[in-house]
Amino acid sequence: MKKHSRLNKLRIPSPKLLFLLDYDGTLTDFKKNPDLSRISAATRSLLYRLRQKHPVILVSGRYVDSLIKVSGLKGFPMVGTHGFEARNLPGGLRFASAFLQKKYGREAQRLWKSVQVLNHRFPGIHIEHKPFSSTLHFRGLPFTVAQVKKLHQEFRSIYDRTVTRKLWKLQEGKKMIEVMPKGFSKGKSVRALLKHFPGRLPLYAGDDLSDISVFKVLGKKGLKVAIGNRIPRKHHDLRFDSPEDFVYWLKSFI
Repeated sequence: MKKHSRLNKLRIPSPKLLFLLDYDGTLTDFKKNPDLSRISAATRSLLYRLRQKHPVILVSGRYVDSLIKVSGLKGFPMVGTHGFEARNLPGGLRFASAFLQKKYGREAQRLWKSVQVLNHRFPGIHIEHKPFSSTLHFRGLPFTVAQVKKLHQEFRSIYDRTVTRKLWKLQEGKKMIEVMPKGFSKGKSVRALLKHFPGRLPLYAGDDLSDISVFKVLGKKGLKVAIGNRIPRKHHDLRFDSPEDFVYWLKSFI
């Protein structure tokens, strides 16, 4: 297992930890179809055991119902849709009101229907049907640079004429294009969460650019763990090559 060079020098200063974990690309490898990105039974068991000793909260770009389905985890506190959704959080914490959820839900559905035309022009893409956002994946497809550029252009064109742009944020990720509710982020949700866990050292692990907002919130007051190579070195304390390596490291905390 390859580790970041700082790992052996790391000393956790407090036994009171708070684990904040991304899902896709962090606890499990990416799949072409996100519905197939499931954690193993061993990883699931590990997370249940970890939760017996420390608070564990999943912080994901996925919507919560999808996260529950693919992870198989029951009763876990979860943040979904990049800080828009909340489930089982302390103090009944929520980030978006019922009114906002209804408003974003209508526009997300309209966008999802509109972008279906791209399935015919770019065979093999996967358009996730999410309640409060929209994500187009093109993992594992042999698109040329020109094709990727064209895909982005056509997606953006549909986006521009379909939704209320001031309400949304368009972001690129690993072989994907994502439209998210504006004004919400993983970082903002974590900032609110930390108020409910005074005296605990937060450890956040993520693999993509959307996780940088959390790393910035933690600053020097938490442990920032990156999986893979997408997050620039300046933002993290430790790095693991793969979800497998990271999950193996988590065993040391149970």
